[in-house]
Amino acid sequence: MAKRILIVEDDEDIVFILRQKLQQDGYEVESAGDGEMAISQIQQNPPDLVILDLMLPKIDGNTVRLKMKDNPETASIPVIVITGRVQLKELLNLGEDMTIAGYLEKPFSSNLLLEKVHELTR
Repeated sequence: MAKRILIVEDDEDIVFILRQKLQQDGYEVESAGDGEMAISQIQQNPPDLVILDLMLPKIDGNTVRLKMKDNPETASIPVIVITGRVQLKELLNLGEDMTIAGYLEKPFSSNLLLEKVHELTR
C-alpha cells in the first residue's frame, strides 16, 4: 500500500510540483491550503508524513505542528517543515523539537525533499 503524504502549503504552484514528484515516486498525496484545513485532515485521516509550510493562512504551521504533537494519534507522524522565512528564533525552536523530522528553506531542490521523504517513509 502506498504511503500517504499531506502537503500543507498555500502556494498552489509548489503544491503542484511536489504532488507531481511524489506521485511519480508512488506516494499517495493530499494537500491542504491553510492550517485549519490541515488540522481537520490530519485528525480525520492521519497521513504517514506531513510536509508543512510555517507561513499559512488561518492557522500557522507551528500551531498545526503543536496540535499534532498534543494528540497521541498524530504525535508520531514525521513532519518536514518548509518555509521561505527563516528567523533565528524559529530555527532554534525547531532544532530543539524532536517532532520535526526535517527542515528545508525555500527555494529547495525537489530531489533533496524526495531523499528526506524516502528516508522517513521506509
